[in-house]
Amino acid sequence: MLSVGQFFSRHSASFLISLTTVSIAAIAANPGFFLGGLLFAGSYATSTALLKHRQKKKVMQIAGITKEEFKHIETQVLTANKHIQTLSQNYLRVRSVSAFKQLLEMTRISKNIVKIVKTDPRKFYNVEPFFYAHLPSAVELTDKYTMLSKQPVKDKEIQLTLSKTRETLTDLNDTIHIDLKDALANDIDHLQMEIEFANRSNLRRREQLDWRGDDK
Repeated sequence: MLSVGQFFSRHSASFLISLTTVSIAAIAANPGFFLGGLLFAGSYATSTALLKHRQKKKVMQIAGITKEEFKHIETQVLTANKHIQTLSQNYLRVRSVSAFKQLLEMTRISKNIVKIVKTDPRKFYNVEPFFYAHLPSAVELTDKYTMLSKQPVKDKEIQLTLSKTRETLTDLNDTIHIDLKDALANDIDHLQMEIEFANRSNLRRREQLDWRGDDK
């Protein structure tokens, strides 16, 4: 559940550490190409594992969550990414333009929610229904919708089922939009507080200037 930036910084640091280790060993003992390669690989793997552990620990400390909570959230994020991948495949298979736009929007919003949780794992608890129910339901419905829409023969019953599925997906899309708002709720509240504080500070400053008769 670490970010791409953390991935690159971790591996860049591991490469430099391994290169430095091999260079020092070459000067001190001249281990040769084979042993030098083993030393590089070993130090690279070890430093990468240690740095990854340190990065995860830092994320847990900042988020204020336990190791078990982190692992659970990480598992849910991985599962959600698989669901989103399935959604992405499904919206390329539907034949209806409206359904395509709907699934595209649902996929985009879902990616945003997962990205927010990866950045701040605490927000997982604001959007638990998204991970446990809403996203899995969206995948299941789109799978069935895609399968039915591809049938060469569509009788009245299939047409009715497709219509009901589209309506349900519309409602589910609205629900996922609400999930996104829930994920951003704390940020919105914090921003509103900052705006209110800034407005009060500006008002006090203007009152002080007026009281002093200072036009600057």
